[in-house]
Amino acid sequence: MQDTMLSRVNKDLLPLKIHYFFKYGGIAFFTFLPVVARQKGIPAVAVGLIWMVTPMSSCAINLFTSAMADKFKVYRAMFLGGMVTLTFSFISFFLLPNVVTQTPMPLHSTSPPLHCTDPNASSLALCSAAVPYNLSSWNCNEKADNKKDDRQCVLQCYDQQNSDDSVLNQTVVFKDLNLNFNSDAIDQYHVCEEESCTLISSSSSPCGAYHMFANCSYYCQAEPLTLLQLTQRGEFWLIFVLLITIYGGNSTTTTMADTICFQLLGKERRHLYGRQRLFGSIGWGIVGLSGGALIDYFSHGNNQQANYMPVVVLASIFLGCNLVVSSRIPFKVHDREKLKASHVGRALCNFPFLVYIVTVVVCGLNMGIVWTFIFIVVEDVAGSAFAHIKLLQGIFMGVGCFLGEVPSLFLSALVIKKLGSEITFGISLTAMAIRVFLYSTVSNPWFFPPIELLHGASFGLFYPNMIATASQMSPPGAMATVQGIVKTTFITGVSLGSLVGGLMVSAVGGSNTFFYVGILDATYVVLFGIAHYLLRVHCTPGAPADYHPPGTAETDLDMIPEEQRSVCDLQVCTPCPDLPELEHSDHSEHHEETKHAMI
Repeated sequence: MQDTMLSRVNKDLLPLKIHYFFKYGGIAFFTFLPVVARQKGIPAVAVGLIWMVTPMSSCAINLFTSAMADKFKVYRAMFLGGMVTLTFSFISFFLLPNVVTQTPMPLHSTSPPLHCTDPNASSLALCSAAVPYNLSSWNCNEKADNKKDDRQCVLQCYDQQNSDDSVLNQTVVFKDLNLNFNSDAIDQYHVCEEESCTLISSSSSPCGAYHMFANCSYYCQAEPLTLLQLTQRGEFWLIFVLLITIYGGNSTTTTMADTICFQLLGKERRHLYGRQRLFGSIGWGIVGLSGGALIDYFSHGNNQQANYMPVVVLASIFLGCNLVVSSRIPFKVHDREKLKASHVGRALCNFPFLVYIVTVVVCGLNMGIVWTFIFIVVEDVAGSAFAHIKLLQGIFMGVGCFLGEVPSLFLSALVIKKLGSEITFGISLTAMAIRVFLYSTVSNPWFFPPIELLHGASFGLFYPNMIATASQMSPPGAMATVQGIVKTTFITGVSLGSLVGGLMVSAVGGSNTFFYVGILDATYVVLFGIAHYLLRVHCTPGAPADYHPPGTAETDLDMIPEEQRSVCDLQVCTPCPDLPELEHSDHSEHHEETKHAMI
């Protein structure tokens, strides 16, 4: 019985499964990178711009490495080089210094509803009700702490007699009032109560005869840097360069690994890609869930500054093991398959491919916004008083992986084979629209993890369907190139999502951003359905059953140009561009090469 089970294990695919597990486990905190960048002092708008530029840079890197791998058959070198680059860049990112020195803010504080300041003195009135008559000339800011764009400030006063008085010995947090409290310059402040107010002043006149003496300090969070100031900081450029290498290394290794996966699976089993990729999701979920709890544990009492040292340790272990396993992956390359640009052009010359590419961009845009800003929105909804934010984010990742992505990747082979890529894409788009709509409605942070169940249908079905469709459209010798083109398109959508998301989060807030993105998704679901309906009805009149959505039908790429043109005309309702003539001898030679490759 044991020998039978071992005989069913594909020994060629086993190292690839282990690679997926260790690689995605090692970069499980990939979605934390925007949060880490913000903690290091980069504002939200700059985060959006960075996450637009870095994925676009990785597009160029991905296209170059994919074309070079197909041209010179150096898949192993590109793969291992990208893996080494990703490993060292990802670990180094968490060890970088802050761009702006972070001011520790207290975990527990009180926020009075009304602040009155005397513009002529270092004086402050903290009033819980109407302002007394004798303070009517002071400037008052009612509920100023609700202005989210202002920086927070802290006032701490301590009784010099060490008496346990409720008036003092408390921390007050509010928005910046441009106060000038500094016990180093003034030995003591006068504190007293008047009706509903607590008065703190450098002068004794507001308090009259009865008052106490206190030492006070007033400090604020560092002001956000402007984009111009940001570009003048060396720490910013170090972060920027490392992000480019992280994204470039990740896109290169992903494309090479997926290309080798399809070469090992073969044409008849390409729909089983999701069952290989799910091992990556298992690693991602395990590390994300345990790592979130570890960050919370090591960050306890650290003034709200998360300690990411557990990430560094886990990433070092997993990515180090991955480097060892990656060197054992077999690379079966057909040396006689030559890359021809004309074959790539013919494979992509159809209107269904255009709809497919637009769908990839839309899904990439959604994932760019989700991956870049969802944890920022979770932290904003939870608030500064939430004590287990990293544990919550770890649970968020665990639910998305184990209960959403892993089952969907396992079932993706059956779903794609039974329903076809068209309907599968429709399911993913609908699930994504519902998902982002639900994000916009959350007011209790513990409701975020259940929404991640939709990550399975929205991404767990979409990604293997996208990869399998790209593989099926690839002509001989150009699989890595077509995979690179499709992944570059997806990354372009991710970049666009990061840019648009950064601008929208700054303008309307995180929750409203997801609401508007949900409207966009719902609109595209309708357009997607209309496009495929028109393709079925109008492009093949009288024979709708002959229409095959991308990824559900084979196209013979070795036929002569006239036959290839007729197929293109059948799939597109417009004429195809002129195709170059092929000599008969070249055509025969290509058939021989194909037969040899199949053998």
